[in-house]
Amino acid sequence: MPSVKDLGKRLKSVTSTSKITKAMKMVAASKLRQAETTMNAARPFALSVQDLMLPHIGMKGDDKPENVLTLAISSDKGLCGGINSRVVKESKLSMAALQEQGASPELLVLGSKARDGLIRTHSKYFKNTYDEAYKGPITFSLASFLAEQMLASSAGSYTILYNKFKSVIAFDVTAMSFKGPEVLGESGVFDEYEFEGEKEEILADLYQFNLACSVYGCLLENLTSEQASRMTAMDSASNNAKDMISKLQLAYNRLRQAKITTELTEIVAGAESV
Repeated sequence: MPSVKDLGKRLKSVTSTSKITKAMKMVAASKLRQAETTMNAARPFALSVQDLMLPHIGMKGDDKPENVLTLAISSDKGLCGGINSRVVKESKLSMAALQEQGASPELLVLGSKARDGLIRTHSKYFKNTYDEAYKGPITFSLASFLAEQMLASSAGSYTILYNKFKSVIAFDVTAMSFKGPEVLGESGVFDEYEFEGEKEEILADLYQFNLACSVYGCLLENLTSEQASRMTAMDSASNNAKDMISKLQLAYNRLRQAKITTELTEIVAGAESV
């Protein structure tokens, strides 16, 4: 049985942890409001370009490209529930499915958590990994850089794996896939539009712009999901700490009362013997 001193130390430790989780919950809630505002403002921007391009470059059920490049988006920090492990799991399932189809998969990994989860078993698929992308705010320049890195590898299709934000407690791992840019060279593509300049060059730039817009939207969705998941996780941790504090406080009071009663009994017995 633990002593009164041991229970007191344990109670003090859990109380300190509870204060930390409450502070982290408040910080995550503040960051969530900011991230959600930015995400909602960027959604129409990304969707408008996708509505134009997806009818031509969107993947269909019977499409089976020979090589696929996947960008797996995760975070650099933990304590945010299972959003990173879900991306890791979906990446592994995707690699296995592509291999069964006879395709050659490659991975670009954003965030140290997905990298750490995949490096032991799937490092052979790594094209490149990127850390510390979330040190500053998510910008379109970062999304453009990632789009350039994706297009640097000539692939039959490109896929973005990310956590799509639905609500504070609901976010799903989503795969957004596009055919390669060569599909825009097919006859009949955008024939209803008039182009000032070389059509092929403009369509190549438009493809990269669409990819950058999609990556930008996915980064914001994933960041918002991360903050929501962290806020929920810290709320659960605070509630669990509160329950543990109540149990420890009860055990501490009982043990202390028993010790006091024993000491009083010994004092009374000693007084009577005198």
